[in-house]
Amino acid sequence: MLVRFCTGLHENRQWPDPDARARIGRSVSRSKAMDVESLRRVVARHAASVNVLAALGLALDSRLGSLGVSDMVADAGAAELLPVLASIKVDLLSGSKVLSAPSAEPMAAILRQALGDVSAGFPALLKRSIAPQLAGLPERLEAPGAAFLDIGVGVCALSVSMLREWPELRAVGIDPSADAIAQAHSNVRAAGLAHRIALYTGLGQEVAIEETFDLAFVPSAFIPEAHVRAIVPRCREALKADGWLLLAMVNPGPDALGEALAGFRTTMWGGTVFEKGAAQALVEECGYVDTRLLPGPAGAPVAFLAGRRPG
Repeated sequence: MLVRFCTGLHENRQWPDPDARARIGRSVSRSKAMDVESLRRVVARHAASVNVLAALGLALDSRLGSLGVSDMVADAGAAELLPVLASIKVDLLSGSKVLSAPSAEPMAAILRQALGDVSAGFPALLKRSIAPQLAGLPERLEAPGAAFLDIGVGVCALSVSMLREWPELRAVGIDPSADAIAQAHSNVRAAGLAHRIALYTGLGQEVAIEETFDLAFVPSAFIPEAHVRAIVPRCREALKADGWLLLAMVNPGPDALGEALAGFRTTMWGGTVFEKGAAQALVEECGYVDTRLLPGPAGAPVAFLAGRRPG
């Protein structure tokens, strides 16, 4: 039932939409009816998972506050734990988003920040295991004048974390949401990095920037497919010779539940789920070379498609 529900929502790719709940209701109604007791058992089973996540989130939150509540996280630093805690917040807040008004504040701001905090863990992964597989990228990011393009910058947590990993790096962030850019400016000021990050409101394929970049990052799970297909060639123009594109994609895994939930979340976020091989085909059609699919963090439903602009 949950799989059918999520699949039905995924098919309604116009989310957020004022009529979305009505469409979801019709999709569920078309599914084979189940008796109320069976429905209660399904709800109870998944509610238990939600409560476990909430309890784990509280434990991590306490650990971040230096209270030390579990041997599991006793040796982990705050920077390592923050993205894990943020991912729990995202899961719980995403459920609230479904049941609340689409523009409800301050929940929307809290969810944006939680999504950003999840991404803040990516630069460590990039430095440790992804960049060494991409010819010349580690040296580029270390060099004076290195530049990073963050499409769909959101609250700028990813770019802030990138600049902390690479002291020579500068960043440009673009996002269509004025509310997200306002949060981003606040986060950049709090981090003391306003002199190294420029932020623009607009669509990634439309904002005119004269600077060129060593690395461009595009989170396709948050960007409609038509826009992704316009952004990928635009990034190629914005990259330096031999610069790299990283296209972050939903990678739900082999089981039907994971695939349905990935579609559910991506539909809520208004993003893209590529068919197998479609992202790599797009990147290669746009003239990138050395394309390859790279895994995301352990347990995360994400992967990265990398491509290099030829020199």
